[in-house]
Amino acid sequence: MENFAEELECLNAQTPSREWPDMIVVASTGTINYAVQFPGESLIGDYLPPAEGALANYTPPIYVVMVMRPAGTYTFNKMAAFLVAHLGIFTPGAKLPNFSQILEGLPKTAVTISGYQYSLGGDLVPVPRQFYNDRYMPPPPILIENQEGHLLSTIQFLPWQDGGVVLLRGKLPLDGLLIFLGKEALQKTGVVRRPPDLQISYVLPITPANFNEMLGRLQRQSNMVVRRSEPKWIIRKFADEGSSSPFMARLLMGMMRIRDIIYDDTKRDNFDTPFDVVSSSVMNARTTAKEIASLWEVHARRVSSGEIAKLQGQTIRIDESIDKELRKEVENFLNAAVRALKQGMQNLAAELKVDIGFMFRQQEAFDRGIAALHATDPALAVYLRQTRAWSERLVQSRNDVEHNGWMLPHVNYDNTGKEITPVEPEISGQPVTQFVKFMLDRLCCFVEEFTAHCLQMRMPPQITITEIPLANRLKEAPERFGLTLGVGGLPRWTIAYHVSSFEET
Repeated sequence: MENFAEELECLNAQTPSREWPDMIVVASTGTINYAVQFPGESLIGDYLPPAEGALANYTPPIYVVMVMRPAGTYTFNKMAAFLVAHLGIFTPGAKLPNFSQILEGLPKTAVTISGYQYSLGGDLVPVPRQFYNDRYMPPPPILIENQEGHLLSTIQFLPWQDGGVVLLRGKLPLDGLLIFLGKEALQKTGVVRRPPDLQISYVLPITPANFNEMLGRLQRQSNMVVRRSEPKWIIRKFADEGSSSPFMARLLMGMMRIRDIIYDDTKRDNFDTPFDVVSSSVMNARTTAKEIASLWEVHARRVSSGEIAKLQGQTIRIDESIDKELRKEVENFLNAAVRALKQGMQNLAAELKVDIGFMFRQQEAFDRGIAALHATDPALAVYLRQTRAWSERLVQSRNDVEHNGWMLPHVNYDNTGKEITPVEPEISGQPVTQFVKFMLDRLCCFVEEFTAHCLQMRMPPQITITEIPLANRLKEAPERFGLTLGVGGLPRWTIAYHVSSFEET
């Protein structure tokens, strides 16, 4: 189905929208068709193409969104209902069945592929990528008040292909305000009203400058006061990297996209609160791992160059030590990594209806927990059994620091001839930088894969997760997982342990 949708997008780019097929139907699998969405709203229903010449006098302010619907055995019903609705509009006198009855039992889930807008010429063209809701932040609405300072309405300008749309919320009639744009802009004007109090103009041949001129005329030629709102925002720097980083795209943005299939706006905090503990702890561990690597690299280079190390007979003299800093950063890393793994992931798993408490218990309790899990989720049981090999080492290393008084050994030094070489202290049988790099990599893979699997298991059967090949991931957002249809979609991803690094997966 994704291949059909991809090919359809390519054909759409080469063909006038009036010649696009209304629907592609794959028997007993699903449909690809278009749905309608007004600015600021979710999908409201299927898009029925207008009659020839209907758009000559106006340009509707709608998004036309290509969607895949996993209709399954109801695919014929979906097609028939679409035809009935179409006939109901264009042959109003015909005796037709109620299309809503035909759709009884049809899954309501849909996967969005891409979005289109009408240009002023009446052609559907792709929505520019910079105006997708994950990239575009509209300016604050402008306030329209009376002389006493009471708010009457708010008004906004929305860029739209080769023109613009005006959105108004409140008591004032948008029709009456649009006259301040001038006659030329109003040749194809009109207003769409959406509950409870939103009014949307048709697409107009205007720019932000024209909109500002309209507000100026309104201020000068009426008794109303136009005032730009000054919202109190706190803009806080989050990180020095963005969505082009695999870490950010996969562990943060990617997980949030998958989460949205399971949780609506009212329940997202149930997931976001425990996941914030996990992601924040992983980011702290990642920052500390970089500091450890940098500490060691700089120290090793300065020792080897003779800048801070000298050989006096058989005595090696080191003028600068990193033992204190290295111990501190190692303890920070162990605490952050174990907090993400043990406390964070346990709480997140509980929210996702999975118990992994046995992962952090003695071997006998672990074996019982794995056996019980194997009866309901064998793939996850196998994955967790293999995860135990490294997670137990990580937790034990932290416990040795917290409860047994273990400290990272001092850096040692060897010399061959006149060259002095630092020797890395070890944690759990590995040089410190290798241990930290390995554990961070395993932790990132575990957080991503375990979270994705648990979310996948809670999805409706019509929708699942597929793994995007490395070569096909977007440079600006190289997410690993995407949504696909449960039947007729791309191959379903199945959790499986691997030894490849996070960056190579």
